[in-house]
Amino acid sequence: MTARADRDFVLCYLTLPHLLPPAFISVAAQAGYHGVSLRLIPIRNQPELPMFGNSALLAETIERLNSTGIFVNDIEVLQLTASVDVSALERVLETSARLKARNLIVIVNDTVESRVADNIAQVAELSATYGLRTCLECIVYTGVKTLAQGIRIIERTGDDSIGLVIDPLHIDRAGDGIAEVKRLPPGRIACVQLCDAGPRPDLMDMNALIRESVVDRLVPGTGTLPLRALMAELPRNIPVELEVPAKGFAGAMPDLEVASIMRNAALDILSE
Repeated sequence: MTARADRDFVLCYLTLPHLLPPAFISVAAQAGYHGVSLRLIPIRNQPELPMFGNSALLAETIERLNSTGIFVNDIEVLQLTASVDVSALERVLETSARLKARNLIVIVNDTVESRVADNIAQVAELSATYGLRTCLECIVYTGVKTLAQGIRIIERTGDDSIGLVIDPLHIDRAGDGIAEVKRLPPGRIACVQLCDAGPRPDLMDMNALIRESVVDRLVPGTGTLPLRALMAELPRNIPVELEVPAKGFAGAMPDLEVASIMRNAALDILSE
């Protein structure tokens, strides 16, 4: 079997969430990744990192990116509410531009599709002025749950630049499958966030779904998700992100070992 190592591998924040960006970037570089996904917009009462303006942490992060050659694939994660203030996003976008980030990931906490489309269109227009592509992630416990709904909203914006993030866990929990992935316009797919999972929890238990998503995923290839079949249907040129917050890994094992295990698991999935 020959491993497909010609992909851009990206280490995601949730895989090692305890690390500050400079250390996170160093681990990613040592483990053979090409890029990282950084969280500049906190969620669930997380503290905000001092990554704005003349921050010493931002300066150190930029230096670490330059010295390692690692790129920033994504900035996480804008929660799009009904009353979102798009103009308040400016400082995040300014920092993202200094980091030379490529994408801004958006999740939706609003159920009115026309309003969601209008707000995403505004975010995409503003983000583009800073060199970022806006990418929507569909999650079963948010306002945009399925791939079909995500595509419908993106098409409603009329903005061809907006992308989709493919996460096999969220796809499965929303009831989507390989057939739904095959229907996606390839140019809409921005990246895949590779992980695995066990049996589905109660889909009516939002707390269980959130807990699984944030702290209880499995190493790719060790669960029940059809990862090889999924990867066979995705464009070869999109980054492969490792978003694997798995119990017994982050904080319990050396950081470099965790990052290496996840990347090696992805290589195995991509082998042929």
